[in-house]
Amino acid sequence: MLPVVAGELNDFFQARFGTHEDKVVLGNLVEQDGTLAVQEPNKIIVSLINVERDGTNLAYGTGSIDGLAPVHINLYVLFGAYFEQTNYAEALKFISGTVGFFQANPIWDSSTAPDLDDHVSKTRWDIFNIDFRELSNLWGTIGAKYIPSVIYKVRTLDMDEGNIVDDIPTIDGITI
Repeated sequence: MLPVVAGELNDFFQARFGTHEDKVVLGNLVEQDGTLAVQEPNKIIVSLINVERDGTNLAYGTGSIDGLAPVHINLYVLFGAYFEQTNYAEALKFISGTVGFFQANPIWDSSTAPDLDDHVSKTRWDIFNIDFRELSNLWGTIGAKYIPSVIYKVRTLDMDEGNIVDDIPTIDGITI
């Protein structure tokens, strides 16, 4: 799902701002060793920062072949503007563009984004607000200095492993 969203956002930026290069990169801001993950500045970096179970959809016993309901999850996605200091106004422009993009496209399903995986029924993208203390903790956890950013909560992504079937051979007997 996130690669599709990054591609659509790139297309939007190319049309809106006349960019000729991809401005959206899917990945981490910082590598595990603390070094910057993105070597090329002037990009919007899309990072998954949390996954949680959606407690509002707790139906059990229906919904899939094996009798187990799909798990409904929410994703928290960070859009960070990693731009050179001399391009700070551009960073703000692209963060504003990101907000405008999701304001115009808050619902994602197969009719609005045909490239979405068939197992994604419908999602809603909402800005997620956190206070300054939580924001400070988030950037400390990521291991990066703050950059202009916005966080979106992607509501109710259905995860159903019923479509993945393990082929486990039967045991005919034990030979010693």
